[in-house]
Amino acid sequence: MILEAREFYDREDPARPGTLVDMDLLYPEGFCEALSGGEREHTRERILKRMARMGLTLGDFELYLEFAARGFPPSAGFGIGIQRLTRFLCGLKRIEDGVLFPKVPGQLAL
Repeated sequence: MILEAREFYDREDPARPGTLVDMDLLYPEGFCEALSGGEREHTRERILKRMARMGLTLGDFELYLEFAARGFPPSAGFGIGIQRLTRFLCGLKRIEDGVLFPKVPGQLAL
């Protein structure tokens, strides 16, 4: 995977440059992604290096970098899509079928 395709705060494995410490869990039978997660970069130097590689403007992230200068604790986490879980559990064809007021481009949600 190209590192620049992910966010600058996704942690690159120090032992395996070019590899991120993250994961995706996929549902079977073509139901796609269940959840995404991974570790976050927590050292200011590594964050700045990734931002530079991606050509990001540091001024756009001033507050984030200020916190990074104070020190972030190592962290990781994941997020699960409730609508995707509902779709999978109910065997629905479309994710919109499991949402009370789906946001579909060009359609009124009420």
